[in-house]
Amino acid sequence: MKILDKIRIGSVDYDIKQTDNNVVVDGRTCYGAIRYSDHVIELDGKLCDRQRMELTLLHEMFHGILHERAIQVENEEELVEGLARGMHQILRDNSEMFSD
Repeated sequence: MKILDKIRIGSVDYDIKQTDNNVVVDGRTCYGAIRYSDHVIELDGKLCDRQRMELTLLHEMFHGILHERAIQVENEEELVEGLARGMHQILRDNSEMFSD
């Protein structure tokens, strides 16, 4: 999976930034975060190997989809993590699916 510098979710362009700084959300250190206010997905490059970075990006993208579509769900974190892990496996197991 190629990690781009920018991705569009709905009608919003999000910059994808890899950082060596801690990514902190609600006082917790995380692998990544999505910031809706300035349209940034931040990934912690020192905590993440390649596979973890891919999974984290998918995780944050699913948060973005829910946000941009104004979908509110209970247990969002659990839902997003399950979807991200499932999609990551599909993409890894079927990479030829997206190539010409």
